[in-house]
Amino acid sequence: MKYVPNMLSFMRLILLIPLMLLTPFELSFMIIYVVAGVTDMIDGPIARKFDVVSQFGATLDASADILFIFVVLFRILPLIDLLPWMVVWIVIIIIMKALSSIIGYIRHKRFILLHTYANKFFVFALFLFPIFFSLMETAVVITVLLVIATIAFAEDIYINATSIEVDLDEKGILFR
Repeated sequence: MKYVPNMLSFMRLILLIPLMLLTPFELSFMIIYVVAGVTDMIDGPIARKFDVVSQFGATLDASADILFIFVVLFRILPLIDLLPWMVVWIVIIIIMKALSSIIGYIRHKRFILLHTYANKFFVFALFLFPIFFSLMETAVVITVLLVIATIAFAEDIYINATSIEVDLDEKGILFR
């Protein structure tokens, strides 16, 4: 069990290759997408349950999360007719995430990827995006995602700017 969580995170990285090659929303894409999402949901709980949490595993998981998000956005966003305000908001969110990373690096001399509840909720909401995309109006789904991302990344900025000690498993500012 010692290596299972890291193997799941690594598997998620491997699954990004077919996600880049397959057509979004087709059955094969969705199956691989769901498998990748499930690995994200279970790797952390398995690591905690069997007390095999490591810095390497946390970094691998967070890196796989970021790459998963970028691949999904890269593959799906071109298929969506984004309104100008959505594009501006997405750019602002990207700047917020970059700012959070820069602040974390300046303050703590290392790249910090927090596992707050807000970040986990954002990744989960992004995971559900293709499902809701086909069931609801696009503007509603995207707006909800943008609000969640804004809250998560604003919290990241605040935590990175104010924390004295780095706790990658920080629950969030509402749970201190």
